[in-house]
Amino acid sequence: MLKDEHQALQLAFNGLQEQYRTIQMENRELVERWMKQKALDADRLNEENEIVLKQNRIKLQKELDEAARDPVVVDAPCQSPVGSLSQFTLPSQALMKFDAHDGEVQAVKWGPKGHLIATGGADRKVKLWEVVKGSVEQRGILRGSNAAITSVDFDSDEEHVLGTSNDFASRVWTVSDQRLRHTLTGHSGRVLAAKFLGESSKVVSGSHDRTLKIWDLRSLACIRTVFTGSSCNDVVTDRPGSTIISGHFDKRIRFWDTRKESTANEVVLQGKVTSLDISPDGCYLLSCVRDNTLKLLDLRMNQVIGTFYAEGFWVAFDWTRAVFTPDGQYVSVGSQDGTVFIWNVSDPTRIKTLKEHTHAVAACSWQCTGSSLVSCDRNKQVVVWSAG
Repeated sequence: MLKDEHQALQLAFNGLQEQYRTIQMENRELVERWMKQKALDADRLNEENEIVLKQNRIKLQKELDEAARDPVVVDAPCQSPVGSLSQFTLPSQALMKFDAHDGEVQAVKWGPKGHLIATGGADRKVKLWEVVKGSVEQRGILRGSNAAITSVDFDSDEEHVLGTSNDFASRVWTVSDQRLRHTLTGHSGRVLAAKFLGESSKVVSGSHDRTLKIWDLRSLACIRTVFTGSSCNDVVTDRPGSTIISGHFDKRIRFWDTRKESTANEVVLQGKVTSLDISPDGCYLLSCVRDNTLKLLDLRMNQVIGTFYAEGFWVAFDWTRAVFTPDGQYVSVGSQDGTVFIWNVSDPTRIKTLKEHTHAVAACSWQCTGSSLVSCDRNKQVVVWSAG
């Protein structure tokens, strides 16, 4: 009796095994069919995207051709990169030199009110420095980052400091009490640049993960992610915050309209783009390129209209920052050998050099009055330059 029961159970078990093998085969077939269908859908989507991209290019070319045939009337403020500051004297000497961090100083920014400087270092700290009557005093240390700081920025009212880090995050601190207010996480790679987007309640960040993210600080949420196709080394915005411009590892500058879900226009250069800066009048874009040049673009045409270079000028980092002076008449950048170069926008052959750093300069920033310049290097040091 037990033998008969065992045989019956064995037969039932064999039947179930056969059913299991059949179901496994059917499952594999379904997965293969599903994968093939997904591949077909992806190919179809790529074809549709290519068609839309071609249509946009044709439309853009048509608009450019029509614009080229029409007479263009340009308002006076945008007729040249030269601004309105009449009493502008270039700095000629180092007013102050001090060790700012325990490691490399990778970022520096002068506050919009002209007395406060923010620096970011490989020691994971953002530091605030107050410049008063020819001396500098440490105002505070902003903590919270878990890796090196890659960029710093102030909001327009100098109430908040924005810092990006190699720990895949951006952070916002208040200047008055040096407290960490917001930590913006969501990127899957180091964040190399971020800017306030028109107002202090919005931020745009660019990352090595090939995305831009727009953040709403009121809801502490990412409200938009843009896939750029290449690692983003720097990002800037216009004053209203309607346009975002990003510079990339793949030698391209891309333009994004925050009001539309549209494909970016782009300009291709001859090397990796390390930094971007918009002129005070909003009509020109300065880019630092790893081919050891600075490029000046006219934003009305999205075309390169000028190149700045010099013997001995070498771009040291993928995050080397070049900037306009507050009047837009000059551009400045640091070099591999520690020299700070300043070019006249109207006459690029007129070059001024400042020598005090002994190591590669990563970034520089101008005081709002244009009377002083601050620069930082990979050997802990920050130099404040003055006309004397």
